[in-house]
Amino acid sequence: MTGGETGIIYGSPVHRSRGFQGHRSVSKHDGSTKDGWYSYICGHCNTKVSGAVVCGYYESEEPPIKWLLCPNCGNGSVLAKDGNVYPGVPFGPNIEGLPEDVLEAYKEARNCMTVNAFTSCELICRKILMHVAVEKGAKEGDSFANYLSYLEEQGFVTPPMKGWVDLIRRHGNKATHSLESPDKKRAESTLMFTAELLRLIYEMEHISKQYTEET
Repeated sequence: MTGGETGIIYGSPVHRSRGFQGHRSVSKHDGSTKDGWYSYICGHCNTKVSGAVVCGYYESEEPPIKWLLCPNCGNGSVLAKDGNVYPGVPFGPNIEGLPEDVLEAYKEARNCMTVNAFTSCELICRKILMHVAVEKGAKEGDSFANYLSYLEEQGFVTPPMKGWVDLIRRHGNKATHSLESPDKKRAESTLMFTAELLRLIYEMEHISKQYTEET
């Protein structure tokens, strides 16, 4: 079977890419035509831009691959054959006032969604609960159940919050102990409830300080 042909694997047709066909298929753009620009949301700065197409790889039988440059932040992205731009836009809201370790974990969970790493996203959301508990005074190295109990006892998880905080726990446990892979919808819900928890614990206090006069 040669490149670009369709073969049969385990009874299903599979399209084989032609692979790299040489530099003759690479075209550079100077911005003088519409092909030299591409509208997308930059995954680096989360801004909708008309990005410069630095160059493209064009094969008649394949979707093009384009290397893009964001005019807002100057970072590069790639429009892949599947029609998606990488890196993608992180899923979920920005949360202000997070401690550094919590912020890094939250960023990692959001970035997991851009590459469809749903299991990893839920595992990190579970870990974020541990980060929050320790940052709020729990003993590092304690059990996960004790971390959740600590957050409840200290009032960081109120009765109305217990249901969806428990959802984060259950989804995280499934991702840890079950062979079942979460789908996109479940991972999105886990991340959004995690974001809401972080908003209530950290962001609201952070914002309130901006409007509180110093005494």
